[in-house]
Amino acid sequence: MGDKNEKTFYWVEGITRDEVVRSLADNNPSVFRNQKNRRILILLISFLIIVLALSVFIEQPKVRSYLEIATLASVLILYFKLRASVRHVADAPDELLDERLIAIRNAGYLDAYRNMGGICVVYVFTYFLIASEIFSLPLPTSETGFSQIIVSYFMWLACMPSMVLAWTMPSERPASQD
Repeated sequence: MGDKNEKTFYWVEGITRDEVVRSLADNNPSVFRNQKNRRILILLISFLIIVLALSVFIEQPKVRSYLEIATLASVLILYFKLRASVRHVADAPDELLDERLIAIRNAGYLDAYRNMGGICVVYVFTYFLIASEIFSLPLPTSETGFSQIIVSYFMWLACMPSMVLAWTMPSERPASQD
């Protein structure tokens, strides 16, 4: 019965019970458990998501598609590193966390929600500026033309809770060798 419980997959959170338990119990040193390195990771992910959104303005289809694939793959790889750097706390269900971690996660979600409101305003405002005749920038008219922008927005949604925790959590001290 224990084996089945360990392999429980939480569909809403997109994580397994075993993944969270192993991450919380991990004492091995990691370069991503340092706040400075996590912040660099966040800035890199943010840059790549912005590049993904702005790739909509590349006129060459091959260049645009290669850039989209490369940036999306990079963001996904770094996203999983980011989740691991905060020990999957942002994605773990309540039953796998103690009260302290639940409070940290919930506070992170509140900040992530507020940040996403700001990002949404930037996306909408930028769209209206570009679409207006002030800048007269050519917008793609095909149905796939805005896919980069939509995917980049969804990547912000997925990454933001872990980004907030990674930015605010202090560096972890290495476990003492007893």
